[in-house]
Amino acid sequence: MDEIREIADKYGLFIIEDACQAQGAVYKGKMAGSLGDIGCLSFYPGKVMTTGEGGALLVNDEELGRKIRMIRTHGQIKGYDSVILGGNFRMPEINAAIGLVQLRKLPNFLEKRGKNAKLLMELLEESNVILSKVPEYSIHNWYLFTIRLKNEKERNYLKEKLLKEGIQATVYYPTPIHKLPYYKSIGYGNLNLPNSELASKTVLSLPVHPLVREEDIERMSKIILSSIN
Repeated sequence: MDEIREIADKYGLFIIEDACQAQGAVYKGKMAGSLGDIGCLSFYPGKVMTTGEGGALLVNDEELGRKIRMIRTHGQIKGYDSVILGGNFRMPEINAAIGLVQLRKLPNFLEKRGKNAKLLMELLEESNVILSKVPEYSIHNWYLFTIRLKNEKERNYLKEKLLKEGIQATVYYPTPIHKLPYYKSIGYGNLNLPNSELASKTVLSLPVHPLVREEDIERMSKIILSSIN
């Protein structure tokens, strides 16, 4: 992010920060969503907090905020006075009400995720899986607890083993963006992105959300250790 900010400042560019999965995470003392000029959050049901659907934009600039609010409501300032092109992107009140309650619960959600992740990290420390490394200057929100296996075959085997045991292990991004049909059709399919392709074949995400209990974590770790060690 530091390098991106340096380039943006040099050339007078805005940074639109994708923080859709990062509510509660911290980078060098700053909350995720506040690192760019606009921070984008998602409140889809599977995220750290939810409004049922929808999201939010975070800004720290009065003029930018004014323009975004206009775009949100048909380009209007007060009503029936559209001065710029806009749409209808307003969040319904019932969704916002859910979000306000969720926001109050967010610290507890993050604490529970953190405890689950810490325990799972400790239990898998001596295993053959590759674990995430969290830099000292960052705080992880543990939206996903993602491990890496040595190859695609091992990853898929472990995934199926966990699913058979009722554990929702998931491969969220089995196809890199540049390999999706649309991006291939416009010339990105031949890009040399070996790390993206390796990750798509070897990573697996494990559940650590607030409803996961300590005994669930212990059982999950035993299955992993017995399956690949």
